[in-house]
Amino acid sequence: MSDHPNAQPADAESTPSWYREYLAALTAEFQPLHDPARAEQMRAYMKDVSPFLGIGSGPRRQAQRRALASVGPAAVEDVAPTMVALWAQPEREYTYAACELFGRHAALLPASVLTDPVAGLLLTKPWWDSVDSLGTPGISTMVRRHPELSAVIDDWSATDDQWLIRAAIQHQRGLGAETDVPRVLQLCGDHATDRRFFVAKAIGWALRDLSRIDPTAVAKFVADNPDLPPVARREAVRGLERAARTPTPAAPGTAAQGDRDD
Repeated sequence: MSDHPNAQPADAESTPSWYREYLAALTAEFQPLHDPARAEQMRAYMKDVSPFLGIGSGPRRQAQRRALASVGPAAVEDVAPTMVALWAQPEREYTYAACELFGRHAALLPASVLTDPVAGLLLTKPWWDSVDSLGTPGISTMVRRHPELSAVIDDWSATDDQWLIRAAIQHQRGLGAETDVPRVLQLCGDHATDRRFFVAKAIGWALRDLSRIDPTAVAKFVADNPDLPPVARREAVRGLERAARTPTPAAPGTAAQGDRDD
């Protein structure tokens, strides 16, 4: 674990005191759960992107709830600086706590949070776990609430950074039948020949989700894009096959859960 569990970010003078109280409470909850053997396994599984404390998702979320109960709820203005402060901690569990704090408050946050700090966090110690955890429900909720943020999604998609592209493609995951199908297909089409695994897998998941809403559009997209990477095509076909067996429109919030990029 970090030698300085209560270390503050460089701009601590401008950071709300709630951040300091929450980080102290969260660290106090995390410390007894530290499992060095499991931490090494988790670090290896995530390709050494960060050290871990070795806390499973269930006990970690319980610890977060206890920490929040002890310090009280965050005000809207506390959320963004607290996300940055949590992200600055070395262990990955703090990153997950930041993502979940974001998701919990996303509907109340100002649009500016998507560009600062969320865009920067997408590129800080990035891996599929952090990018996807920021996406649903955080990014998807913010873009739905602030339609003008569609321009930010276009900016991300126009870069060559695989993590920003992945976040753009997946920005409507979880919306179910309220998904803007043409919009997601447009983003997928913009990167339909990108062979990078994390981009191709994002396209595949998006197509698989869309197949529950508009399988005809997905089938046409697959037919119209013969150079679609195999991993993307495979996920799309799985979704179409599932839709053919159970042709029921997806309800809001029913995107596939538990996806991971092994």
